[in-house]
Amino acid sequence: MRETRLNMDICKVLLICTGFSHIGAEIQILINPVNLPENLLPGTQLSRAYDKDVAGKADAYRFLNKTKDFVINASSGVITSTKVFNYETDPIRFLLIVDTGGLVRRVLTINIVDVPEPPDCTADPQFSAGTAALEIDEDYPLFQSIYRVTATDEDLVHGDRLTYTLETQISGPQKGAKSFGVDAVNGIVSLKGEDTLDFDRGYHVFQLTLRVTDTAGLFCQGTIIIQIRNINDERPQFEAFPLDSINVTEKTPIGEIVARLRAIDRDEDSITYAFKTQQEMFGLDPSTGIITLLQPLNLDNPNNSRTYSLEIEAKDSGNNTSTYTFTVLVESVDDPIFCDSSFLAGVSLSVREDVPGAAFIYRILSRDPNPGQEVEFLILNSSSNATAYFALDPWNGVISKTIEPLLDYETNPKVFQLVIAVRSRGKRPVQSCIGTVTVHIQNVNDESPVVTSTPDAPIHIYENVPVGTKLVTLTATDKDREDLVHYELIGTHKEFSINEDSGEVSTAYPLDYEDVGTPKSWVLRVRAYDNQRAHSTTGTFTVILQDVNDNPPRCSRDIYTIELAENIPVETLLVSLACADKDGTFPSNNITYHLITDPFSNETFTLTNNELKVGPKHLDSDNAAFVGMHFKYTLFVKVSDGGSPVLSTIITVIVRVIRINEMTPTGTTSAFTFSILENRPVDTLVGKLTFTDADWPFNNLKYTIVGGHLGTPPKFYLEPYTGMIKLLDSLDRETESQYKIVVRITDLDNDAVPDPLSQRTATAQVTVNIL
Repeated sequence: MRETRLNMDICKVLLICTGFSHIGAEIQILINPVNLPENLLPGTQLSRAYDKDVAGKADAYRFLNKTKDFVINASSGVITSTKVFNYETDPIRFLLIVDTGGLVRRVLTINIVDVPEPPDCTADPQFSAGTAALEIDEDYPLFQSIYRVTATDEDLVHGDRLTYTLETQISGPQKGAKSFGVDAVNGIVSLKGEDTLDFDRGYHVFQLTLRVTDTAGLFCQGTIIIQIRNINDERPQFEAFPLDSINVTEKTPIGEIVARLRAIDRDEDSITYAFKTQQEMFGLDPSTGIITLLQPLNLDNPNNSRTYSLEIEAKDSGNNTSTYTFTVLVESVDDPIFCDSSFLAGVSLSVREDVPGAAFIYRILSRDPNPGQEVEFLILNSSSNATAYFALDPWNGVISKTIEPLLDYETNPKVFQLVIAVRSRGKRPVQSCIGTVTVHIQNVNDESPVVTSTPDAPIHIYENVPVGTKLVTLTATDKDREDLVHYELIGTHKEFSINEDSGEVSTAYPLDYEDVGTPKSWVLRVRAYDNQRAHSTTGTFTVILQDVNDNPPRCSRDIYTIELAENIPVETLLVSLACADKDGTFPSNNITYHLITDPFSNETFTLTNNELKVGPKHLDSDNAAFVGMHFKYTLFVKVSDGGSPVLSTIITVIVRVIRINEMTPTGTTSAFTFSILENRPVDTLVGKLTFTDADWPFNNLKYTIVGGHLGTPPKFYLEPYTGMIKLLDSLDRETESQYKIVVRITDLDNDAVPDPLSQRTATAQVTVNIL
């Protein structure tokens, strides 16, 4: 149908073109026909129309036949597409008539070109996402479909073909299996038989990466996970005995384990064991495979055999079975010599070091059960020259102490050991039992401790040593090797203690040389004694206490605040410092005083011994820097002792200075003369009086007219805080050519506490000449 529509459109275009074929061609098409790839993005320039007669006009170009798939720019003639074309679903040819308003048109042919497209694996989203999973049994048949890869390709309608390949297959936990394949034509995944699935070999899971490729080499791919289910398909396998036989003796006790069978099932399945035929002599545990003896194997019994053939069946939970046959061989055994069990286990004896010669130590109990057979005793081996101290009677097994040498715990070994054999006398082969007799020598407390080290010279200690400080370690020895020495102080000394076991003497109480209750020296007596206090000895040493500079000077006050008038005389005593040091010896209790000043107060105060005085300079509060200090000196006195290290205390002295009005205002002159023109207006400045005051606050003055001739009405007025004289009324030289004024200058606020009676004044004579 699409081809029919195309042919009809072509016919219509041809009719139009034929109708105007007699007109000269004025429209040019840059590219015609246009081959447009199906996947080209919209807005791409395909071609361009040009007509010189309409070039530059706004609405010059258009399509005569309507289309929404293409547009032509009316001004430039540029032709572009408006969508992405699909070769498989859209028309594959378009005929567009280009018109510029003249008699000539042009037909533009646009062909949609097929572009190869990759296969699409998203039909199975789990496959394309790599999450497709399935399970199969380990005995799954070969070449039977397990999974089919589903893929699509729009190019299939044009004869494109898809090919399926297996890119990777990863097995786990055992690596390297190549068990799966894929049909290249239909995409069916199956077992190909190269490596059989065997769960018991470690092939529990496979990851397959499959690819779908078209004839252009374009592809898509995905992953599937195949879990392998274990099935019970293995038979138990027995571990055989050497020569398929075991040996036991006729004396094997009932209930003793004769053998243990072991079968292995690769399916890791549970196994049960059973006799194939009924057994009377042996029992079999079905779970463990342990075979035990049920009846005696004594070969003296004629009904008993020397060989037994046992056939065992092993079965797993899937009823897979296997059998194993082996032979039990019974060996004949002679009756052994009987020995005391304690001897066989090893005898341990304790003997005092003062045991007399020939004393009985121990007897070994033994007999031969065979009638008429006797036993004999002999020493096979010994340690620490034990045979010199102990003897063994070969007939009755009695061990005794030899006459010589005597035992001495302090010099002899502490342990002796005898390895003794008991055997049938004159019997071949010799039947014997062997045991060990160990003799431990016990110490006897017969020695007194001996003090080996005490200080010859006195021990000097400082009063500030911490409690627990070690002074000395006393040592004493006791020849009784295992007898420990202990220590104690004789008498009561709260200041010291001694470690009972190590003999270390240390301080036990804080020491203070200045404490009248603390002695300045001690003579300490020490007792060393053994474990039972059976023996002891004593020793003495001297301890002398030494003073330490551990007390800083202490003063009656830490801070002084003093108020002084600034006019106080030099050498006036401000304060006498009262300080003392509790240390008991010189120079630790020798006190010195040091005045710490800043540059401003360096020469204003003097400290002689403990007396602080004014001088050599006077106090002066009329200083801008001192004003910034709020009329206050802060002095520090460092009080130090002469000990090592030097200890000190700081005393703070604050001196507040009270301001005093000491200075009288002074001017550049006491008589001032000013001149002014008679026609000057009111408020004209006549002149200014200049006075200063050295008291703080500086130049804080008040000017007051107190007399003179000012005219009537007054011709002048005086600003009280600036000293400026100004014209108050008009002047007339012909009436008055000169005026005399008396001015008083008074200082203000120069005392710390305002006192009008302390104010100071000065007087100035002012002459004003009228010009």
